Amino acid sequence: MKNVVILGSTGSIGKSTIEVIEANKDDFFIAGLVAKSNEKLLTEQAEKFNVKNVCLTDQTSKNEKFISESKMEDLIVGDQVDIVVAAISGVVGLKTILKAVKAGKRVLIANKEPLVAAGEILMREAEKYNSEIIPIDSEHCAIHQCLQNIDKKDLSKVIITCSGGPFLGKKQKDLKEISIEDALNHPVWKMGNKNLIDSATLMNKALEIIEAKWLFNLSSEEIDVIIHPQSIIHSMIETTDHSILAVLSEPDMKICIAYGLGYPNKIKSLSKPLNLIENNLLEFIDINEIDFPSIKFARDALVSGGIMPAVMNAANEIAVERFINNEIKFDLIFDIIEHVMEKFDIEESIIDPTLDQIINADEKARLTSVKYINNIQ
Repeated sequence: MKNVVILGSTGSIGKSTIEVIEANKDDFFIAGLVAKSNEKLLTEQAEKFNVKNVCLTDQTSKNEKFISESKMEDLIVGDQVDIVVAAISGVVGLKTILKAVKAGKRVLIANKEPLVAAGEILMREAEKYNSEIIPIDSEHCAIHQCLQNIDKKDLSKVIITCSGGPFLGKKQKDLKEISIEDALNHPVWKMGNKNLIDSATLMNKALEIIEAKWLFNLSSEEIDVIIHPQSIIHSMIETTDHSILAVLSEPDMKICIAYGLGYPNKIKSLSKPLNLIENNLLEFIDINEIDFPSIKFARDALVSGGIMPAVMNAANEIAVERFINNEIKFDLIFDIIEHVMEKFDIEESIIDPTLDQIINADEKARLTSVKYINNIQ
């Protein structure tokens, strides 16, 4: 029996994780649940699965049954927990994830931001403390599977696939009057609002390039991104003999969650099997980096190194938040990220940052983003 703590249990990944654990209840037990503000659902989850350690991080609740964040962290680093599922959007929870890594836990990372902001630190500490970091987003989970029993010297490159989002084929001039409803209308995936907007701007792929670099020890040149609208192939690798290995499945996050929980064994995922006859069309399209410059932002951030990936991520989070709140136009998301990255590249470059310096850069980039938005309105 493995004991699991879920960070972000009321979000889409958190809820799916609970479903997978329920389907494999003889093998897993929910030891702790953490959510930001959805007290009602968090309480229902705790009662249904008899979870004693429950934490609401916004600290507005007067429910005496909830424990503090520090007590939850004590639980995570203790002997009672085997697996931590990190499914909180943004860099929130980065310190908790790092503590889990230093405690030698298996950490399943669903959100991209911790590895984008502090991937070098997380992977270095994981090796030092014998912690397993297993990605459970569809793309990196697929790469993780493809790389099993493949020597690094035999790897030519990884190929991250991209659905293209709701605006596949659109030009920059078409993006000025995009509505929030349009941007949230993903043709394939059901996700939280932040991830849906990142998919619309292709910033999700920018984040995934940086994530792949740290997870799999790759250079930017060893990471390709192509559009695959059907989202059946979740990612691929090419070996030095020019063979291509791929993972195909229904677009269902529960498959990735089950992979991470059960690895190296297979457990029930609750996903339906992929019908190859019904899904017999597999298309591949180049990304238009002129109209969707997110990929360029990621590669520039890797060239600059240091705090720049965290800066890029922070600017994006603020821009997405303001767009969802109907405070800026869709196309301004790109302008905000570009402005903040240029400003930091000139004034604030730190090549080998500590975690505190990364967190400080994140905070400063957010303030810079807000200031820029206020100035252009």
